[in-house]
Amino acid sequence: MVTSLPTIAIYFGITVIALYFISVDRIYILDQMEHHLPHSWMKKLGRHFKELVETLGSYLKAQATLILVSFIISLIGLYLLKIIGFNITYPLLMAIFIGFVDALPILGSGTVMIPWAIICGINGDFNLGLSIILLLILMSVVRQILEPKLVSKHIGVHPIFTLIAMYTGFKFMGIMGLIFGPIILIILKNIFATFIDKGVVKTILERR
Repeated sequence: MVTSLPTIAIYFGITVIALYFISVDRIYILDQMEHHLPHSWMKKLGRHFKELVETLGSYLKAQATLILVSFIISLIGLYLLKIIGFNITYPLLMAIFIGFVDALPILGSGTVMIPWAIICGINGDFNLGLSIILLLILMSVVRQILEPKLVSKHIGVHPIFTLIAMYTGFKFMGIMGLIFGPIILIILKNIFATFIDKGVVKTILERR
């Protein structure tokens, strides 16, 4: 993960610069596209782009909901552990920090909670370390159950296809694929919307 950070930084930098130039020169780019492309194509591109932006926005809302769920579970769990008598000084701050790290695509809540549990074990507080691991498992299970349903609800795709997209993205791209897999599915769904609505095989056969 450490060795991949320079590559991620390069990708991020190029993306930010590209978005800046696209935003600054968007009118010029649109004029050029309208000049060189047929009006019917521009109309379809505009419709697909609008649908894509709306779907991606819904996808981000689903991810925000999942982060909020992780925050609430960690907050309740940490306060319960504090009430029981475990040495947790700032449960609210820790829950906020866990939720913040959980929002980062490469890291996740385990990046905070696993080292925390290991440190507790090294210091001799095995019960607290085990409790933190159990809380992490609970958060992971709830997230894995909710994520396909929430994402599929917001992007209009059946949960099984969302799950396949997440798994395929994970196999090809690692942890980042869990996020980019559904995004690629959204893009493909919008590009081939006509084929999907009419039936892929039927559309291909009717064109012959």
